[in-house]
Amino acid sequence: MPGIVVFRRRWSVGSDDLVLPAVFLFLLHTTWFVILSVVLFGLVYNPNETCSLNLVDHGRGYLGILLSCMIAEVAIIWLSMRGSILYTEPRDSMQYVLYVRLAILVIEFVYAIVGIVWLTQYYASCNDIMAKSVTLGTCLERMVVCNWVVILSVCITVLCVFDPTGRTFVKLRATKRRQRNLRTYNLRHRLEEGQASSWTRRLKVFLCCTRTKDSQSDAYSEIAYLFAEFFRDLDIVPSDIIAGLVLLRQRQRAKRNAVLDEANNDILAFLSGMPVTRNTKYLDLKNAQEMQRYKEVCYYMLFALAAYGWPIYLMRKPTCGLCRLARSCSCCCLCPSRPRYAPGVTIEEDNCCGCNAIAIRRHFLDENMTSVDIVYTSCHDAVYETPFYVAVDHDKKKVVISIRGTLSPKDALTDLTGDAERLPVEGHHGTWLGHKGMVLSAEYIKKKLEQEMVLSQAFGRDLGRGTKHYGLIVVGHSLGAGTAAILSFLLRPQYPSLKCFAYSPPGGLLSEDAMEYSKEFVTAVVLGKDLVPRQVQKIGLSQLEGFRRQLLDVLQRSNKPKWRIIVGATKCIPKSELPEESEENSVTSNRLWTHPSDLTIALSASTPLYPPGRIIHVVHNHPAEQCCCCEQEDPTYFAIWGDNKAFNEVIISPAMLHEHLPYVVMEGLNKVTQ
Repeated sequence: MPGIVVFRRRWSVGSDDLVLPAVFLFLLHTTWFVILSVVLFGLVYNPNETCSLNLVDHGRGYLGILLSCMIAEVAIIWLSMRGSILYTEPRDSMQYVLYVRLAILVIEFVYAIVGIVWLTQYYASCNDIMAKSVTLGTCLERMVVCNWVVILSVCITVLCVFDPTGRTFVKLRATKRRQRNLRTYNLRHRLEEGQASSWTRRLKVFLCCTRTKDSQSDAYSEIAYLFAEFFRDLDIVPSDIIAGLVLLRQRQRAKRNAVLDEANNDILAFLSGMPVTRNTKYLDLKNAQEMQRYKEVCYYMLFALAAYGWPIYLMRKPTCGLCRLARSCSCCCLCPSRPRYAPGVTIEEDNCCGCNAIAIRRHFLDENMTSVDIVYTSCHDAVYETPFYVAVDHDKKKVVISIRGTLSPKDALTDLTGDAERLPVEGHHGTWLGHKGMVLSAEYIKKKLEQEMVLSQAFGRDLGRGTKHYGLIVVGHSLGAGTAAILSFLLRPQYPSLKCFAYSPPGGLLSEDAMEYSKEFVTAVVLGKDLVPRQVQKIGLSQLEGFRRQLLDVLQRSNKPKWRIIVGATKCIPKSELPEESEENSVTSNRLWTHPSDLTIALSASTPLYPPGRIIHVVHNHPAEQCCCCEQEDPTYFAIWGDNKAFNEVIISPAMLHEHLPYVVMEGLNKVTQ
């Protein structure tokens, strides 16, 4: 639901989010109630000892507190399970129950302090063995500790759900009801400024360990503005988004099934959520030339994967990989005289042990690619400055530039700086536009290559083997894929035969004319339902507008409580527990709905951007889902030629993030030929 209002302030939690916390506290307090009842009334104490009498009195008082807690928590559970996500009228009294529960918490706090005082005062001097050993020494001590843990947890939760703009939000909503236009405008302006400042602070906390540069500060501002605009007038909480994603997935499935059930229909099936018709073009892997091209795509994915250095290397090979790296790595402070790199290799800003450069080298040795020489490795990582390496592949007679994808918070800032920026291509005066963060990253890499004369070193690596006449390949995954595609634009005037392989590139990368031109030299790969290539054609705010509209629409139509929607998304819950499309009916106007936002609000306009090059879409079928106790049938993988403009919808699925991982992309490519 929209954020609950308590103490005349909006909080970033809904009244229907309190089911699980209240159930946990109820079970905890019930357990302690039973234990304390047994201890107080089932044991015999010495009536002549002051400590025993005080203990019984204190215990009875605490039983009353526990009983009050249990009653309040039952009320919270009952209220929180009523209504639906946006139908909040049955939960209107929740704030008053929370006031009562907060008063009980204050009493608990006082009793916890009193409990500590009594423990220190009576434990040493108490002569009643039963009271001392069982009650004071064990039960009361653990109960006091448990109380302090609960109180600390509540304080941390309050800090997490605190909304700095909560009071302004409540005032704005009240002013809207009274139709005070000038007052509403001023409050809206203050709310937008407060939300932007709040997002800026969150980003700075997220990147608290990094040094702030001017470019990074600009990125903070742009991204904070992006999120502030998206959540402007949007009164929902994080759990609403989770429930909305579950409902969207349900709706998308229902629509696909409805399409397949239609009699006159050209769609034969859906593979990874994409419609397959008679006009769908599969890669003809029986054709030798097509098969050779596909093998080339699989081969250069190894270069893109290696750019991630030691984190992905260890993720792929957690046991033997660690041993191999440990044998090769030597920290400069321990073994300064031991050579770690081959002669003629330039390493920039690697860590003390040189783990990234060594992991890149080990990656090729493990694949038996001994003919690959690493010429240059830059581990420098900053906003708009992406790590990369340059290698010479003597077997394929190619020089390869491989650019790392997103692996750090600074990379995430580069990803999110998504305004349209003109491509600085020499001799072109058209309207080629690209993702700003990746355009700046590509310019940085081009400048680095020129300043360090890296490509000259690579092409002159071994003139006796003809390196001067080798071709140039640019590869990357994710952020690296987008940067690689744009870098190819910048280098192509000097290297007309250049090829680029972009794996899982971002959807909002190039304007339409630049995208069409890139098909001459860029081959892109998308795996399944990967989220990143579906960011959806329009980078920036209008890209998010369609998603926001769909999210709000399914939340409005749902008449199920949030807990049931989220629990119903688990694999082992019967399908009948999921909300059906027929049940998502708009309620009649006599019900009070808390509308989070006006669906007609349009976010700022932006330029349509698309994924680059010719797209190979690796898709798979969807075997029937089994119960969590049963073994799932393996899907069959296919490779089809994708349409750059067809990736216009985010397909909600647990696989939408998993299928973006670089080693999963490599596995998917290999499964096509198995």
